[in-house]
Amino acid sequence: MSDPILAGNQGRPLAEALRDITGFYSVTEVRITPARYGNGTVWCAMALASNRREIPLPGELRKLVVDLLNRAFPSADWSRAQDYDVTAGILREHVVRLPACLRGGAR
Repeated sequence: MSDPILAGNQGRPLAEALRDITGFYSVTEVRITPARYGNGTVWCAMALASNRREIPLPGELRKLVVDLLNRAFPSADWSRAQDYDVTAGILREHVVRLPACLRGGAR
């Protein structure tokens, strides 16, 4: 699946828009997590570079990334944490896996 093209983003691919927002060409993954705060929801966002290091997303940058992905994937369940694979152009629900030792597997 190729990157979705966003009408509100001057027709640029999502990967290019993320690169422009973060200032890093090597953004490979974006993680968005909703968190309840008071009576509302705030969004935590983390971008990862190709070397698996976190790319800081302070304040307005975080909001831009969250809004961009929300517009790109309006049918996603945004009440759940989501991971966007920039290279593949795929958004999927974030799943936390238990270590094998907690699932009865080998230690």
